[in-house]
Amino acid sequence: MTETLTHTIGSAGRLSILSQEDLERLDAAALEVLAETGVAMPSEQARAALAAHGASVDGVRVPLPPDLVRRLVDLAPARMTLGARAGAPIVTGERSLITTDGCCVEIYDLETGEKRDTTAEDVATISRIVDGLPEVDFCWPAVSAQDRPVEVRGLHELYLAIANTGKHVQTVTVVEPDLAAAAVQMALAISGSEEKLRAEPPMSALLGTVTPLGNDEGTLEAGLVFAEAGVPIGFVTMPMGGSTTPITMAGSLTVGIAEALSSVCAVQAVVPGAPVFICFIPSVMDLKSGDFTGGAPEDTIMGAAVGDVGQFYGLPTQCGVNSSGAKEPNWQSALDDTTTTYLSLAAGVDMLTGVGMVSGGRIFSFEEMALGVEAMSQARAIASGVDLTLTGGSAGGKPSRADAPSLAVDVPYRHWTGGGRETALDRAHERVARLAAVHRPPALDPLVDAELRRLARI
Repeated sequence: MTETLTHTIGSAGRLSILSQEDLERLDAAALEVLAETGVAMPSEQARAALAAHGASVDGVRVPLPPDLVRRLVDLAPARMTLGARAGAPIVTGERSLITTDGCCVEIYDLETGEKRDTTAEDVATISRIVDGLPEVDFCWPAVSAQDRPVEVRGLHELYLAIANTGKHVQTVTVVEPDLAAAAVQMALAISGSEEKLRAEPPMSALLGTVTPLGNDEGTLEAGLVFAEAGVPIGFVTMPMGGSTTPITMAGSLTVGIAEALSSVCAVQAVVPGAPVFICFIPSVMDLKSGDFTGGAPEDTIMGAAVGDVGQFYGLPTQCGVNSSGAKEPNWQSALDDTTTTYLSLAAGVDMLTGVGMVSGGRIFSFEEMALGVEAMSQARAIASGVDLTLTGGSAGGKPSRADAPSLAVDVPYRHWTGGGRETALDRAHERVARLAAVHRPPALDPLVDAELRRLARI
């Protein structure tokens, strides 16, 4: 339980969603669940390592006593370095980082606006636009390459992202140990040495638990492959209140914390000191349909609360933002973008994912991508606070950095009507369409490119 975050809002510090007393109660409940109910650990390697550290094993069920959880979680580093193929590394804990999300299976076509299935070309185009957006810190392959073979699709998506951005890439679809081994070799080809790979890993991986209190064997063992190589890994827990967890927010958070801690314990038992992070994407079941919708106030505040949870346990954090239930960019998506982004940034969550998603994460929108980025830019400007270092004028003051022209329409009304009544959505389309057409990412060395293609089985 270490103070890990230096995020601040102005000079006032980080916003706490949960009090220390709240966190202690959730911690006690999660530890009770881990000790009494335990978690499913279908990976023999993980079970054996946990048993070697003192855990009892009952088939695939592994109860984890509180002292063991504390000891293993304390082995995890409080910060991570995210390297890049062609850029400076970034370190978690200094500010909230933002990225796209994955993996939508439908997309609004950039040229026609019509909804269609996603392709490999979409993965490449979105990654190229991410590379050209200075506000976006790293890249997720945001959509599914449904025109590529399913058995190697995750590697193809990883390659397409690497080839089209010089930024750090976080994969979310490499979830089997043999594919993870290939991804590690891809990272090594980019880094050039094992030492550089460990010091500044150009990729990271997000994997998933199986709520409630379970894990998938292949996914967990893929995580161990990444961990052995020094590639940062995170485990996302997605409790759905009323479905996979109790319907209360306290119940969902308890299950989510228990799952996150158990995954960290499994990794640290096998690879002590491996860089790991925890990701919360909680929701409440739509009682009319039983479905996940996205954008509910409960989802927003529970996701932001992972900032407090990470602070409590000394772990880097991630949560989902944007991903509105709106079916296209509109008032509803703007509301969800604003509330989720501002709150998660204020709460000091390290990595915010979800730029570009609508329809509860099912459909990708290029325009929504630009609008979500704009919300983050505004949030960052507000978080910088009021500069009171100078009181006698502006001489010597540092102007705030503007990453890109604002999408807000702020011209006088007569100019607006005379200029065609342009909207923020029009400006968003213009920005991404221009980047898609003209931006070119840093070129890959031809020999490295050939090796990456071979490893990705392209």
